[in-house]
Amino acid sequence: MSGLTQRYISKELVHFVGRGMNEDQQFELLLKILNECWITHAPHNPNISGNLTVNPNAAISENEMYAPQITCFTDIPIQDLSMHMQKYSPVGISFSKDFIAEAGGVPVHYIPKGAKVQRPQKIDAYDYMKLMKEEKGETFIENIYENISKAQYFDEMLKEYHLLFNIFREQSKIIDPQPGVSGLFKRVLDLERFLSFHIYSYFKFFDHTLPDDNPDNYYFEREWRVVGNVKIDLADVKTVFSPPKYAERFRNECPQFFGQVIFAD
Repeated sequence: MSGLTQRYISKELVHFVGRGMNEDQQFELLLKILNECWITHAPHNPNISGNLTVNPNAAISENEMYAPQITCFTDIPIQDLSMHMQKYSPVGISFSKDFIAEAGGVPVHYIPKGAKVQRPQKIDAYDYMKLMKEEKGETFIENIYENISKAQYFDEMLKEYHLLFNIFREQSKIIDPQPGVSGLFKRVLDLERFLSFHIYSYFKFFDHTLPDDNPDNYYFEREWRVVGNVKIDLADVKTVFSPPKYAERFRNECPQFFGQVIFAD
């Protein structure tokens, strides 16, 4: 069977422009993107693309530990975009999923902060053996495990990860003391870079208890993320979204665009 079978995913991924700007500024930014054929992240320079800032002391559960330079797209069917547009912008452009995937786009991995994790408590060997003798079945499990939130667990484990990788880097220099960047040291750096750019940069924590229309309930964004700027061509654009008041101006200034245009408030 070909084509879509369920409406909760879309054939097109939409990039809404100029969140926080007024509508005139958003429309001007749309024209700039279509004229220059670039979707860019800050500092909005096509020659500066896809850098990553890592703050090991920040909390990953606050989406602050990894700060990649990204361009974002949403996988929401056109019929259901109204709530997202109210949060972000009524002005945007869409592309096929194939196009965004070719540009490196990947869906974000959403993690509810309040979800629970069961982990072993820190119990020394003596107390562990004592519990084994005194407690049975579920009671034993309850005494050696504890429930914590995903937010707390990830924050603790990612701090541990950074501490351990610092040790790995230093030990690799001792084990393989070649001049310059040793083979082992480079392997450690390559692994760390892979995890930073391709795993942790796509984590997005959210509060699932917030109302659907709350701007911080990120789950409803259904985000695809590209680490870096995206070079486009007008032929790549599937749909343009704009308020009706710009219809005449858009037609006059973009006569070379032959895709779909949706004028909606």
